[in-house]
Amino acid sequence: MEDKKLIASKRDLEGSSNARRIRHEGKLPGVIYGDEKEPVSIVMNAHEFEQILHHHSSESVLINIELEGEGDMSVLVKEVQHHPVNSNLLHVDFLRVSANKPIQVDIPLELVGEAKGVKAGGILDQVIHEIGIECLPGDLVEAIEVDVSDLEIGGNLHAADLKLDSKLKLLVDGDAIVCSVAEPNVEEEADEDASDEPEVLTEKKEEA
Repeated sequence: MEDKKLIASKRDLEGSSNARRIRHEGKLPGVIYGDEKEPVSIVMNAHEFEQILHHHSSESVLINIELEGEGDMSVLVKEVQHHPVNSNLLHVDFLRVSANKPIQVDIPLELVGEAKGVKAGGILDQVIHEIGIECLPGDLVEAIEVDVSDLEIGGNLHAADLKLDSKLKLLVDGDAIVCSVAEPNVEEEADEDASDEPEVLTEKKEEA
C-alpha cells in the first residue's frame, strides 16, 4: 500500500473547547503514539486528511507525516472518530510504524462472484466484514477479496478458507464463518404465492 503525505504541526493546548476551535478553523486534532515514544498531540488540515480517506475503502491507511520539528515519519491510521449525527471528522489516532516491525490491523473483506447457492434461490449472508491480520507495513493491503462463486446453499466459507498472501498472518480463529448461503425463506415464498392468487368474490344470495 503506497504511503500518502500529510503535513502536521504540534499542538500544545488540550481540551474539548480547544478541539472545537481547531475544527472550526478547518483543521483536525489528532495524536501520534507508539514505537516506545511519548505521544504527540498534532493538528492537520481536515480536508486533506478527508481526501486521503475518501480514496480508500478502509480507514487503515499508511501515511507519511511531515511533523513540525521531527521531520518525516510513517504512521498507520489506527482510529478515526466521527460525529455521531453528521459523521464529520472529530479526531484521529496515528500509530508510529517501522518498516521491519509487524503491525496488526483489521482489513475489509470484499465478496466477489455470484454464489451457486444464490443462483439456486439461496440468500448470501456476510457474517464478518473485516478480518484481523498481522504483516509488515510494506505488505499491508487495502482489502481482501473473497470469491464466493462455489458456495452452495447451506455452505459456509471460513476464515481458514481465505486465500491470503503468505506475507499476511491471520489473527482470528480459522473456524470463524466469513459468509454463508441460507435456504430461501419458505414462509415468505408461500405468502407471495398466496398473494398472487386472484381474489374470488361470491354474490350474496337474495333473501326470499
